[in-house]
Amino acid sequence: MDISSTRKVIAAGFRIIRCDDYPSIRIKERTGQNAAWVTLESGFQSKAARDRRFKELLKDQRIIED
Repeated sequence: MDISSTRKVIAAGFRIIRCDDYPSIRIKERTGQNAAWVTLESGFQSKAARDRRFKELLKDQRIIED
């Protein structure tokens, strides 16, 4: 998805998230005017714990995966 489409999706009230492993295990979200990636949640003890939380977040109708 290009940046213009990303901005439209965010403006429509959706949140875009993704998993990341570096520099720490975390979940990131696209946000702001530039749709930059920022840390949404971090401090997970394992990738499995992060993945469980990620699946929980995706149950929300307004959260989509990148």
